[in-house]
Formats: sequence, structure tokens, C-alpha cells
Amino acid sequence: MTTNLQTQSEDQVLSNKPEKRNKFLVAGIIGNILEWFDYGIYGFFAVAISANFFPANDPMVSLILSFMVFGLGFVARPIGGFLFGYFGDKIGRKNTLSITVILMGISTFIMGILPTYAQIGLAAPIILTICRLLQGISAGGEWGSAVSFLGEYAKPNNRAFIVSFSQVGSAAGLLLGSLLGLLISNILSAEAINDWAWRIAFLLGIVIAIFGYFFRRGVDETPVFKETKESNDINNPLKEAFKNHKIGMITCFLLISGAFVTYWLILSFMPTYISEFLKLPINAGFSLTALTLVSYMISLPIAGYFADKFGRRPLMLLGSGGIVLFSYPLFSILANTDSYFVMAIVVCLEAMIFAMFQAPNTVAMSELFPAKVRVSGFSVPYQLGSAVFAGTTMMIATWLISITGNVLMVPIYMCLTMCLSLLATIFLYKETKDKPYDQ
Repeated sequence: MTTNLQTQSEDQVLSNKPEKRNKFLVAGIIGNILEWFDYGIYGFFAVAISANFFPANDPMVSLILSFMVFGLGFVARPIGGFLFGYFGDKIGRKNTLSITVILMGISTFIMGILPTYAQIGLAAPIILTICRLLQGISAGGEWGSAVSFLGEYAKPNNRAFIVSFSQVGSAAGLLLGSLLGLLISNILSAEAINDWAWRIAFLLGIVIAIFGYFFRRGVDETPVFKETKESNDINNPLKEAFKNHKIGMITCFLLISGAFVTYWLILSFMPTYISEFLKLPINAGFSLTALTLVSYMISLPIAGYFADKFGRRPLMLLGSGGIVLFSYPLFSILANTDSYFVMAIVVCLEAMIFAMFQAPNTVAMSELFPAKVRVSGFSVPYQLGSAVFAGTTMMIATWLISITGNVLMVPIYMCLTMCLSLLATIFLYKETKDKPYDQ
């Protein structure tokens, strides 16, 4: 491809026009908002779900079973990565994103109206599991296309900043779920939440899905994909990615390993961690999670800006190294203080450190691959990492605490997995800041 994004007309790319920039930003992140709203509310209402669909004599067993089904959604994500990664490179980023947002909305809505174990017996957890698998397939196809969509509309000098909003969308979805959980927990009793109120959040997912579908149908395909499609003679981008971009895919898998564990432990597991293991009120868990997410959302574009200015690698080293060095002492403070103010400072610091790694890491992984195989090359290792690390995170954290009785197993687990990302940044990742994105 000879045409460069810098030479394309301003009405084709994410230019200085606010209305055009906002339109493509919303189109790119709306699915991430829905995806992580749906994923997040499962984690936030895990105790209620476990009681309704996995009744057992031991509440801890019910909770672990609930998280196992939560993890199955992540196991299905590689299927979405393979399937929709292929489609993202063949039929376009926009068309793929339109399909995934509807699939996610429908499966979430079904979860909201699903009868409980007491009402229909074993069919209840089976249908719940199928819905989680469909959510996982949708989410697995959403991410690679969304990041590619944003990156291909960005300008070379602000790509990390623009792509960081994909992570902002994810955090916004979790924040919506957290605020809804906080609202419900303050208005209604624990009995009402366990009985029926947990369903409210799942039912709202279909509204976001419908809005996302029609909004995405109204935007153009990226100019990079259009030109790639015209000049691309590759019949199978998935096969091409595995054949010629193995190192990039391995690097991506390792970079995302620690990031997934950290993400879910500090941004979704926190309400369960605080209420079940630190024995504080559930609304404290929701409010602290909301503060964490706001801090994370604010920090992401700032980290993206500096990644555009100084490169991806320096920020990634600072962020991953910071998690490894400071997570244990920060969680030690969290576990041993009665001050809500101190807790808020701790969780916000953890989120800011993590954002320093996550913003540049997201764009860096997409930059490892050329446009003709970008969605396939990025989606498959990313979603395999999701299945291996993200899907098991809350279950493993709960299990580690249950067998050791030590609430500080959470930061230990987080630090050990983040070491994989740190080592990949040091030894495998080569700076991609100035790498052409349209070739």
C-alpha cells in the first residue's frame, strides 16, 4: 500500500473536527462499554447469582461455582477471536462490530429473565452457562476490531491517546455496573437483591446494545481497511497471521497475561473481596470500585498522551514494574485499615499505576501487526490470554484465600502474573511508536 494516512483528506480520518472525532470514538467504544458492563455486573452480583443458580450447603462453594461459569465466558472468547478476527480482516471492522454488539445484548437480556434453579432445576445453570459462552464469543470478537477501528482512524501522533479510549470504554462499562450496584445496594435490602433486584442490570444491557448497533451502522469503514481490501490478496488472514507473525502473537499473549489478572482483581473483584473477605459492607465495595474506575479512566488518556510523546515501552515498564513493586504493600494497607479515606487513596493509586501500563500496552499490541492481518493477529493471542488468565482470575483468587486464609494472596497472585508482562516488555517487545499503521 502506497497511500499513507497522513496524506488522506481530513474528512476521512479522525481529524481536528470535534463532531467527527466524537462520532468515531463513540462508535469504537460503545461495544466495549456494553461488553464490560455485562461482564462487570456478573462479578458485582456474583453472590446473588451463586445463591440463585448454584445452591450449596457451603456459600463459598456456591461462589466458586458462580465464578467458574463466569470464567467459561472467557474460555469462549478465543472462539470469538478466531471467528470474528477473521471476519474483521475480511468484511471490515465496522460490520464485525455491528454483529458483536447485538450478540452481546441478546445473551445478556436472556440472563436477566432466566428462571432460577429453584424454579426450573438444572436447566437454569445450563442456560446461564450457554449465555455466558455467547457473551464470551461476542466479547472475543469485539475487542480486536474495536481497537483496530480506533487506531486506523487516529493520526500517527495521537494513536495511543485515541486507542486508550477503548480501555476508557471498558472501564466506563464496569463503572456503570458498579454505580448501578451501589444504587441498588443502598435502596434495597440484601434479601431483595438476592431475590430479584440483581436482574435489573442485566435487563438494561439490551438498551445499550440497540443504541450501539444503530450508531455503528451509521459510520464509515476505516480508510485503512478500504485500501487494504483493494490491494490485499490474502485469502485467509488468520492463517497468514500464524504463519508470518508468530513472534508478535507470542509477545501479545505475554503482554496481556498480567494485565488481565490485574484488571479483574482491582476493577471487578473488589466488591466481593471487600464484602466477603475484608468483612466490610457491600456498598463500601461498590463505592471503592467506582472510585477506582474513575481514577483509571482519568489516567488512561494521560498515559496514552505520554506514550505518544515518549514511546510505548517506557510507560509499559513503569506501569508493570509499579504493579510488581507496590501491589503487596498497597493491599496490606487496604487489609489493615479502618479508614475509608485511606482505602480510597490505596485503590486509586493502584488504578493509576495500572493505567500507566495498560494504555500504551493496548496500542502497542495492535501495532505489532500489519493492517491486512491486524484483527486476526491481535484478537487470537489476546483472547487466548483472556481465557487462560482473565477467566480464572476471580475463581483462583477466591480459592487461594479459602485454602490459605490469607487475604493478601490477591496481590501476590497479581504480582506473579504481572512479572510475565514485565519480562515480555523487557525482552520481546520492540518499540512500535513510529511503525507504519496503514501497511
